[in-house]
Amino acid sequence: MTLQSRVAALSALIWIGGVALADQPAWSQDANGSQETTRSIQRGLQYVRQAGERWIEKRGCVSCHQIPTLIWSHEAARQTESMVDSDQLGDWERWSTDVVNFVKPEQKTDLDHAATMASNIDTMTQLLLAIPPTNASSAPNATAWRSRLAENLLEEQAADGSWRACGQLPAQRRPTKETTATTTAWTALALLTESVEFDPSTAIRFIDSIDEPESTEFLATRLLLAHEMNRRRPGQSPSHSSTQRWQAALIAHQNEDGGWGWKLADASDALGTGYALHALAMTGTESSVLDRAVSYLLATQEPNGRWKVPGTKASAKGKATPTANDWGSAWAVIALSRSMKHSTSVKHNE
Repeated sequence: MTLQSRVAALSALIWIGGVALADQPAWSQDANGSQETTRSIQRGLQYVRQAGERWIEKRGCVSCHQIPTLIWSHEAARQTESMVDSDQLGDWERWSTDVVNFVKPEQKTDLDHAATMASNIDTMTQLLLAIPPTNASSAPNATAWRSRLAENLLEEQAADGSWRACGQLPAQRRPTKETTATTTAWTALALLTESVEFDPSTAIRFIDSIDEPESTEFLATRLLLAHEMNRRRPGQSPSHSSTQRWQAALIAHQNEDGGWGWKLADASDALGTGYALHALAMTGTESSVLDRAVSYLLATQEPNGRWKVPGTKASAKGKATPTANDWGSAWAVIALSRSMKHSTSVKHNE
């Protein structure tokens, strides 16, 4: 059975008594739960910040490894008032959005800007998604860097609608085409939020050519893209039902402990759970699904704020790696922050 057939069948899972779960009251925490989540976010931020600062000091470059998720996690936490140190965040954003810092210090003198951006598609996409367009801390010329990155991404789209994954991502332990499709979904999502002329139809056709995805990240990004299409272009596609279908596909892979693995068949980890919880909270999902995911993240965080995650590359052989730990810890913070914000918003609307 293809993925399209399976998600159509699974869509029934998000209906109870004829009412869509997306229309049910969203997850809300009591005071104790909210405080525990806030403390978890703050511990996670401390770990992610220390890891990011070590990366900057040691490597001196943005890369798609730590810095975009360092910024994304802090921006997400700031929206919940779980973070107070915004000066440092502004410095990171100004530094990271200068293309000269995409490479190591010894490579900056003879930098080829076009080639550097072409080899940093994931970096540019994540920076656009991580930094809010209205964020004044990003720099006085915020519009200039956003436009430059977005226009470059448009130029790098292949004839089949895809964007190629860069850096270490092609070495991940999932089919190369799925990695490409996931990068394409993230990039399309970023461009839909920018002030550029962008038709996502060819990108979506390429993404939907993946019949049997193996990773939670793919399902999460596909759900976010369907939700964004519905929000911005409701008259152009049946995205409301599509959102529900992709929710169902993601929910169907939630493990008994409340989490998801980065690969759908794997045991739960913070990276897979972070992607899934973020996407489901963003798109409005039934409370028990979100509650279980939050509980999993709270229960698996280490005292130093880190979440340990098996490496996503085949060479990791299932062992935790520093990069996977940093990504997983950042995404746990992003997801917990999104869940808190969503819960607070629902309470205010009740």
